[in-house]
Amino acid sequence: MADDAAVDRILDRLGPDALAVDRAELADLLSRRRGAIKSALMDQSVIAGLGNLLCDEILWRARIAPRTPARDLTGTAYRRLHAAMGRVLHTSVRAGRVPPRRSWITGRRDDSEPLCPRCGESLSSGRTAGRRTVWCPHCQP
Repeated sequence: MADDAAVDRILDRLGPDALAVDRAELADLLSRRRGAIKSALMDQSVIAGLGNLLCDEILWRARIAPRTPARDLTGTAYRRLHAAMGRVLHTSVRAGRVPPRRSWITGRRDDSEPLCPRCGESLSSGRTAGRRTVWCPHCQP
């Protein structure tokens, strides 16, 4: 059928589902990327299912700056990234969205003067991969 072929073409362009990626596969997928880690995570052809808010939250929890080159991450950083990705995705799936929790960086990003829920320092905001990115310069050096 024409509809099935169209769906197959779309799905063929997607990377593996973020919830199904194990730590070794995550490191393999990202370690060859030249760009920033946030850009690599948001690239649906690399890993499917991660959007802007999820990436900000995952990187904050993993203590990785969003502009860090993906290929420069260490094994320890990939372990933190994978663990954070799993926790954030499982919580978000149960909630049916990225929860607007005050204990999450995503729950603070739209405050008039956003502060890091972990350390209390001012959050920074900029653009990565054409999207607004929020991070804590103290927690994500």
